[in-house]
Amino acid sequence: MPTLEKNTLIKGRSCAEVFDFCLDGANFPKIFPERVTALGKIDIADLRIEQGREFRFRHWMFGFIPANWTVRICEVKDGRHFIDEMIKGPLRAFRHEHRVEAVEGGTLYTDRVTYQAIGGAALEWLLVDAYMNRIFAARHRNMRQLLDIT
Repeated sequence: MPTLEKNTLIKGRSCAEVFDFCLDGANFPKIFPERVTALGKIDIADLRIEQGREFRFRHWMFGFIPANWTVRICEVKDGRHFIDEMIKGPLRAFRHEHRVEAVEGGTLYTDRVTYQAIGGAALEWLLVDAYMNRIFAARHRNMRQLLDIT
């Protein structure tokens, strides 16, 4: 399975501040570069990421292709990382680890994603790898814009 890892220095913020930002579900649509809408009875403004929690959302790929996701928060640990996994969605597999680490000048935020396309390695190479890189680069850019204290 392909693995994507992106790291970003969030300047002037503690691990606790960055981690709390990530646990607040209202921030998900703020950092995601494409439109996302909650499905079911979830009010995204009230969503708090907690271990065992499941939620559904629609991600509008390229702004117009609807992809429904069901995600479970598998692990939340030590105020330093949490993991979500796709239960149902547009990929064969998707696991996303969010980590924070104190470094000089702020907090290093890391996304580590492993995934597998339904169409296999050829589809990953042709489309999915570039798409994942674009989405996560934009997420990190948006987090820096929202959180950096410079």
